[in-house]
Amino acid sequence: MKIFKLKDVVPELPDLIFRRRLKFKFERIPFEVEGLAPKKIGNFFLAGLNQYLLPSKPLGHPVIAQVEPANFCNLSCPLCLTTSETAARPAGLLSFEKFKEFIDDLGDYLLLIVLWNWGEPFLNPDLFKMIAYAKSRKIVVHSSTNGQVRFDGASAGELVESGLDSLVFGIDGATPETYVQYRKGGNLERVLENVKTIVRAKERRGSLVPRLTLRFVAMRQNEQELPLAYRLAQELGVDFFAVKTVDMPPALGKNLDSVFAPGTHEYQRYEYEEGSFRRNPKPFTCMRPWKRITLDALGEVIPCEFDYKNVHTFGGLKKGKTALSIWKGSQAGKFRKRFNKGNNSFYLCENCTYKNRVAEDCTIALVQLKGTEGAPDAHGNYHEQAKSSRKS
Repeated sequence: MKIFKLKDVVPELPDLIFRRRLKFKFERIPFEVEGLAPKKIGNFFLAGLNQYLLPSKPLGHPVIAQVEPANFCNLSCPLCLTTSETAARPAGLLSFEKFKEFIDDLGDYLLLIVLWNWGEPFLNPDLFKMIAYAKSRKIVVHSSTNGQVRFDGASAGELVESGLDSLVFGIDGATPETYVQYRKGGNLERVLENVKTIVRAKERRGSLVPRLTLRFVAMRQNEQELPLAYRLAQELGVDFFAVKTVDMPPALGKNLDSVFAPGTHEYQRYEYEEGSFRRNPKPFTCMRPWKRITLDALGEVIPCEFDYKNVHTFGGLKKGKTALSIWKGSQAGKFRKRFNKGNNSFYLCENCTYKNRVAEDCTIALVQLKGTEGAPDAHGNYHEQAKSSRKS
């Protein structure tokens, strides 16, 4: 189920209440948690109530945390706010001490930690320690990488032993020539070697985790290579192949859609007015301020990842300030009240790339590869999934 989608939650209630087991999906990737503590189960229901009450001071604790290990990157992708002058944040690495403080405060209630934001997570030398510490609190940990930080046998083994549940590799091109059109400064062969190294480390240890996803962001520059990327994922031995629609933040320019939006209708994030690239409006309800807490690399609690300038920070992790007290504090309360009156008054909402999307999720297809014979339709054709994901 998707966390807090009522139609998906109800069938899972017996499992959750009587077996303390929860199945959910994030970016279409399936996760399963067993042996949930009563605190986490109770908080799960409180978080669900928040979606209907929309209080300025939420009930309970957040169930999802998005944590930014690093706010800088080793690539210069044209649609990423990390390398854009619009971001204007000082470079920073989240310290293990701040991360530990954050987990000590919220760990008894969190179900999922998403370990990325605008930077490359694996540039933080403490990342493996962070993962292992979160796993010691029985939290699902999901991360993403551009695959440019080199893995050898030792570091791949350390990653596997950290207990990381899921790792997404972004490639966005199946040939070196196409790959570097978007992943500026990157090397496709390095990504593929890193994937192979981690697959071998998993096999040597007989580990099922981290489950690996090869993710392809469909754009005009690369959509012709989707079939090749799919075959590449099969050959590498990853668990999933994903297709995602492209992020085009309005802050980076008004004509991005005409340059980057794929020509294939099924892979487009938005519907457009006929004869133009003007996005048609679609209904969108955002629950980020109530169900998720976002901690950036500078130790600031912010409303969501689109506050890339830290304009609406709720407060920083400092002496006497816990993550929960900040998330429930006066600054956060003022934000939620104003948000309820109309979220378009915030710059971060104006630049949100999730609103007006046609599909329910930015990831429009996920094909399971492990355990199949590699037949293209073994677990669903990615093109058909993309087609069916579009809302009417």
